[in-house]
Amino acid sequence: MKKMSPVVIVGIVLTLVCFFLYVFEPPFISAVSLYAYDVFVKKFHSESKSGRVALVDVDEASLSAYGQWPWSRDLVAKLTASILEDGASVVAFDIVFAEADGKSPQVITDTMSERYGLDVAIEGIPEELSDFDGLFADVLKSEQSRTILGCFMHPSEEPVEDLPESCDPNYKGYVFPRRLKGAAGLVNSFLVQAKKMTISIPRLSKAAGNNAFYNTLPDSDNVVRRNPLLMAYGPNRIYPALALEAVRMDQGISKIFVEYGSQGIERLRLKDITIPTDYSGSLVVNFRKLVHSDTGGGFSSFPTHSAADVLQGRVAVGSFSNKIVFIGTSAPGLRDLRATPLTPEFAGVEVHATIVDNILAGDMLSQPAWIIGVDTFAIVLIGLFLTVLIHNGKAVLSFIMTIAVLGAVIALSFRLFDKMNFVFVPARLVISTIIIYPVLTMIKYWEEERQRKQVRNMFGTMVSQDVLRYLEHNPSSFSLSGHKTEATMFFSDVAGFTTISEALEPAKLSDLLNKYLSPMTQIIMDRRGYVDKYEGDAIMAEWGVPFSMEDHAVQACLAALEQQEKLSELRAELKNEFGHELRVRMGINSGSVTAGNMGSDKRFQYTVMGDAVNLAARLEPTNKDYGTEITLGEATFEKAKHAIEARLLDKIQVVGKGKPVCVYELLGRRGRTAPNRLAIREHYEAALRLHWERNWDEALALIDRALAIIPDDGASLHLRSRVRAYKITPPADGWAGEYVRATKD
Repeated sequence: MKKMSPVVIVGIVLTLVCFFLYVFEPPFISAVSLYAYDVFVKKFHSESKSGRVALVDVDEASLSAYGQWPWSRDLVAKLTASILEDGASVVAFDIVFAEADGKSPQVITDTMSERYGLDVAIEGIPEELSDFDGLFADVLKSEQSRTILGCFMHPSEEPVEDLPESCDPNYKGYVFPRRLKGAAGLVNSFLVQAKKMTISIPRLSKAAGNNAFYNTLPDSDNVVRRNPLLMAYGPNRIYPALALEAVRMDQGISKIFVEYGSQGIERLRLKDITIPTDYSGSLVVNFRKLVHSDTGGGFSSFPTHSAADVLQGRVAVGSFSNKIVFIGTSAPGLRDLRATPLTPEFAGVEVHATIVDNILAGDMLSQPAWIIGVDTFAIVLIGLFLTVLIHNGKAVLSFIMTIAVLGAVIALSFRLFDKMNFVFVPARLVISTIIIYPVLTMIKYWEEERQRKQVRNMFGTMVSQDVLRYLEHNPSSFSLSGHKTEATMFFSDVAGFTTISEALEPAKLSDLLNKYLSPMTQIIMDRRGYVDKYEGDAIMAEWGVPFSMEDHAVQACLAALEQQEKLSELRAELKNEFGHELRVRMGINSGSVTAGNMGSDKRFQYTVMGDAVNLAARLEPTNKDYGTEITLGEATFEKAKHAIEARLLDKIQVVGKGKPVCVYELLGRRGRTAPNRLAIREHYEAALRLHWERNWDEALALIDRALAIIPDDGASLHLRSRVRAYKITPPADGWAGEYVRATKD
């Protein structure tokens, strides 16, 4: 079984790590994801679009003019009446009036009587003005279909099964669940749960059109990015957010439908209005551009008017006409400031106003529950993609592809956000890439260095530097495990080396071998051959292994010719120095072999095995019989004949082969072979075929012509001797022309 690459193993492990980081989301992952989302908002936020939202701000100027908050309810009643009289469609308070007005004349007299037993009367105040809460309630009741009071829901981490409903006896119940296919259980199980609620005093909450919560629920970093549109109070009640109730009231809609499935809430429907939400019923807020307010001062996304200006009649008539007006505060002392992706100080009332503007303009952001699955799948996919890419690709290509894929994903997410209001922030994908890519790249580098060292240790002295560099940088181009491949094998042996070795001292013999083997080895390496082994004077080399090459047969033949040429140059020098004239016989054959590391688990060598190897080894000694220098197997001849000149020597029955094989003599390069060698080839091959046909006399005549060209041609002399012998003693019946070699050597 093939051993798995460290890159693949670590890639799979890191992909699983990133997957679990996404599932459990430690704080740093969450922080980066939230920051990335903020980048999207800052890049693509736009100005308000509906034109139907206005703010009345209890700002610092208002507090300076009318005193600290809470104001007396007669003042709040006057403020509300002024806005309604100017034609406001809805007035929504980002405020809860949880206690009776302690500044009301009636409350003051009642307190004096209760505490001190005094019968106190405040003269000059009409009876209808003595009860400030009553004044405010009258204003609310007179425009009940246009007023909303805020309430505060106290969130619970755990589901709340049972709560008293007496705290809000005026619960309207406009919200209705609607199950989608696969839904189970109550919709309340998906909603944010409330364990308690703070609501306005009964006479006010009953007088208003409805009560709606003004909670803003920030993320873990205390930044508001989304807000719940619904909250559950016990198992039976669902309260709308201030913004959602304002839209319902403005549109005259009697029912809000909550559509939920097995994965949670998917959307809200208010007649023709569809509001996409996350699984808990929260809307991702599409924050608007902050501009300087000419009416209220400071920066806001909507027309903002100081409450003092409204009370003092300094607001232009029609400023609130057909507007949904939110009354809230931006005064720092009242602590209703929130952090958003756009600013660290954002009036809480503007969050509600922004949601209304999103809904009325149809410009809501969508981040459905199934995006979690897409994000998870993308993380696994990018992990596997990087693993495959880095394992199989070059470093530069891997880097370019990684940057290209990340760039494409980020560009797509930008376009989805900007053009389709679809929220897909690939922060976790980028984090996964930042984790996986450098680690796998370093492991790949370490693995390649290890492979280079292994290649250099194994092949450093066996191949040329060019081939070695190729093997180091392309380890996938060869395999060290046993595999089948096509190759050409070369065997060479010095003729009469036993006699030479007996005549020379060991030091001299070693020197002779070095001077002979060094140039021969260099020629083999220069021709991209692999020097498999030395056995004394013998050389075994291969082409086509350890890496594949198309022209392995040609390169082996040319290397053999160049070795003979080099030996001719050295022959005189070696004879002068060592007293012996070296002649070398060579055998070459091509075919399918098994190549790889072979040996024991402690000592092994890269080599080849197979019939083609054995035949190459048998061809080298056949040169003795024919007086030749280089013999080729038929497969080598067929693969290299376009580049070489060769003659058919014989059909030879070698030891270990059941059938005779055709053997060729390598004469030279095509176009560069001596004419007399080509001429003798014609006569020799014709004589060879005649002798196969038992035409002895005709064969002898052609052999004589060949010898007339080159009198000492060893192959012709050998064939003449055999033909003369056959003429006297013909071969047995069934002979097909083969020459039988009785020995391997």
